[in-house]
Amino acid sequence: MTHLRADLTPHQQSLLGKTMPDALDAAAAAWPDSAALHEIEGEQRSLTWSELRTAVTSVRSGLEATGLRPGDKVGVITRNQVEFPIAWLAIVEAGAAIVPLNPKYTYRELAFVLGDAGATWLIGTEDLIEQHATDGRVGPVGLDRVVAIGASDRAGLSYEKLVASTPTPRRTAIDPLEVTNIQFTSGTTGLPKGCLLTHEYWMELGLYGVALEQEARRILADHPFYYMQNQAYFMLAVVRGAALYITPGLSRRKFMGWLHDYRIDFAWIDEDMLEFPEDPRDKSLALKQAPVAGLPVVAYAPIEERFGIKARECYASTEIGSGTAVPFDRDDLAGTGSMGFCYPNRETKVIDKDLGEVPAGTVGELCVRGTGMMLGYHNRPEANAELFLPGGWFRTGDLVVKDHDGQHYFRGRLRDMIRRSGENISAAEVELHLDGMPGVEAVAAVPVPDPDREEEVKVIVVPEAGVELTAEQVVAWARGGLAPFKVPRYVEFRAELPYTPSGKVHKAALKQEPHPLHEGVIDTRS
Repeated sequence: MTHLRADLTPHQQSLLGKTMPDALDAAAAAWPDSAALHEIEGEQRSLTWSELRTAVTSVRSGLEATGLRPGDKVGVITRNQVEFPIAWLAIVEAGAAIVPLNPKYTYRELAFVLGDAGATWLIGTEDLIEQHATDGRVGPVGLDRVVAIGASDRAGLSYEKLVASTPTPRRTAIDPLEVTNIQFTSGTTGLPKGCLLTHEYWMELGLYGVALEQEARRILADHPFYYMQNQAYFMLAVVRGAALYITPGLSRRKFMGWLHDYRIDFAWIDEDMLEFPEDPRDKSLALKQAPVAGLPVVAYAPIEERFGIKARECYASTEIGSGTAVPFDRDDLAGTGSMGFCYPNRETKVIDKDLGEVPAGTVGELCVRGTGMMLGYHNRPEANAELFLPGGWFRTGDLVVKDHDGQHYFRGRLRDMIRRSGENISAAEVELHLDGMPGVEAVAAVPVPDPDREEEVKVIVVPEAGVELTAEQVVAWARGGLAPFKVPRYVEFRAELPYTPSGKVHKAALKQEPHPLHEGVIDTRS
């Protein structure tokens, strides 16, 4: 076996090569009265597939009437709420592209992403719009093209009025390779980069996502909507006729209650489940199979024994969509460290530093190709030239071993990224901001392990000669330009940083140093 098997239903087979509006049309026709979206908390609003189709048509018609045109870029800044998928589908149905925005962004970060994407429209919840509106604009977007969800004295347009718009016919000739998203990812080098994602990307993510299993009908959307994960869950729901249960965000305290109360049968899990107090209902979960990433080998058996859940490793990214996975019927592979086999629309190879393919069983950089991957990074020709090889191969920056049977085993990352509480943080972005602080000669940001957050951000600062800096000053400067989750927890001052022979900071050496609380390291939260 070298690839996962995809047993598509006739409904799903009819969607191959189609677009997101086509999929919504098909869902509304096949399951008009079935639940599509349901908010677990807050107003607990629900929409059926028919109601979702009506809302998308109205918002799209309203946006077009106000001047939205094919090719336009629209920033969307909301929390987890039904307006996100409605706005997303309405925008792409109009031929425009969405630029999802993290509601935690500072003004600097928001303005950078909107400007880099070339966005000329913005849709967002009223309080977030008010927070960032200044001098008649939100970043580069004039308030006359800002749509507020909720009452706003500053935004020029009202989402509620768009929902009440008279429906107009939609475009029918949509190329599946039209860009739907400029999806920014912190990545691993430099400032955030926008991945150019298409109808084909999202359709194949949904259609081949059912290659693992077809049964789930109640999907827990507890990740942020501005990341691809919740968007991918929504596409699973579209092609299955499943319901997406939207939470305000990740919550360890509420997670088990959500699973029980809403009979969730699809959710991402991790080893933290084992830390919850035992409950007589543990064995009665509707959730029987769950995707994981990097689950410790020792956690597989206890999770299955206590909860009856079969956990299986999956490998995906914003750039490639779904890559590999372990099938749920392969009990022999659970907990072996395997990342599994390629999805039906994926091929992989492993290369060395000279870009040559290595023999099976040899560690090297994973390269992936296939349909339904990103077209490239927006406005990043140098990155595209470096990371896309002849033949359509994309260099992932991840080190793996691929065996003779087509299984993959993760061995590490080539690039420089910190993952804190589910958020991807570019070390280079943290460094770039702190490097602008008066009195800083050099700075390096590195990940350090943390039992609660996976990793924490540590910065090593070299002050300029004769300058005395404090950890509090460093953190205050960081807070002035970085989202809260990017602000370093640990600060260390040194006279110099280690460098490689090529003159770059020797990150590998820094990452191999002791735990962050060794002498001289300041924990800014203690």
